Amino acid sequence: MIADTKGFVVAYATLSMTGIDISAAPTVIARLAPNPVPALLLGRLAVDRRYSNLGVGTALVAHALATAAELNESVACRAVVVTALTEPTLTWWERLGFHRFDATDSLDLYLLTSEIVKTLRQLGRA
Repeated sequence: MIADTKGFVVAYATLSMTGIDISAAPTVIARLAPNPVPALLLGRLAVDRRYSNLGVGTALVAHALATAAELNESVACRAVVVTALTEPTLTWWERLGFHRFDATDSLDLYLLTSEIVKTLRQLGRA
């Protein structure tokens, strides 16, 4: 959660453990993995409209990914997963390095935990 100087919430995100059914997972996730494949769900990401386009959401994602990298050391997971709400937000997630689960109309995306450091470097956070 990010709050302004008056304590009002500007942005927030949730992180929780989840599992990806191996039959629905891309090969890069499913390879040599248990079923379900352990993953971290980055959900309910929101930014107050008054703070949109200021990099607050990107900063929050960077913080969440850094947290995911730390968690991965003690609670192994293969990927961070998100569900985009719309096509424009799907494109935003892709700019952050996330990949579509498949080429269909799905709004589900993933970032391998092995790619987190690269993404953080691209965001200038590593």
